[in-house]
This record gives sequence, C-alpha cells and structure tokens, in this order.
Amino acid sequence: MADINYKAPQSPRIWNYWQGGKDNYAVDRAAGDEWIARQPEIVQIAKQSRQFLIRAVRFLAAEAGIRQFLDIGTGLPTLQNTHEVAQEVAPESRIVYVDNDPLVLTHARALLRNTTDEGVTSYIDADYHNPELIVSDAKAA
Repeated sequence: MADINYKAPQSPRIWNYWQGGKDNYAVDRAAGDEWIARQPEIVQIAKQSRQFLIRAVRFLAAEAGIRQFLDIGTGLPTLQNTHEVAQEVAPESRIVYVDNDPLVLTHARALLRNTTDEGVTSYIDADYHNPELIVSDAKAA
C-alpha cells in the first residue's frame, strides 16, 4: 500500500471536509475552499449525494431484496455507511468496499466492521479502472 500523503490535497479528504467530517487536513480544507469559491453549491452536492446513498441502500435492502452491495470509491467512513444501512434492514447483507486511497483503506480496516453476526463486511484495495480485479476480489471476499 502507498504511503499516506499529508502534504497534498486528496479527493477523499476534501469530500470528507465538504460533508462536515473530521478526517481531513489543512491542505484539504484549503483546496476544498478554493473549489467552493468557484462552485459554492459543491458542499450541498456532497451532502445530498451521501443522503441519496443512504436512501438507495435502504430501499434496495428493504424493498428490492438486494443482499449484496459493492461500494466502489467508498471514500472515508462516515455516519450511516453502506454496511450499517443494509445490515440494519437485512442483517445477512454482504458489503464489499473498494478504494485505493491509503487513508481510506486504513480507516476501512479500523471502522468498517459487521454490524451483525449474519452479515459480511470487507474491503478491497483496488482502482475502479480495473473492474475485472474488483469483481474477482469481491467474489472471494
């Protein structure tokens, strides 16, 4: 795994900043603020995208009977992560998170744990540009 770069802004940490998270650094906040100056609605977009994810996962688990979720480009863990929402509705749900950012993977290892005994929560260090690897590793997870 690559080293975590604290000196350059990183998109997962900027996104975390826009969503009101705590897992970001001054360099990320400065870059995020520059973006906000050009596109002020980005903070609302970031928050709305999270709310959509929560609603979509809850619907898919509760109404559509989906029990397997592949969360690609997961970003930093926050409140109501995919596995928490899905396993609240369907305890047996299997969730595989995919990201290649070193800080995201460090947080995933520490925080993304099953919320139920029946479910499975795992993570893959992969890039979305490699879908064959993602699908192969997700099957094995």
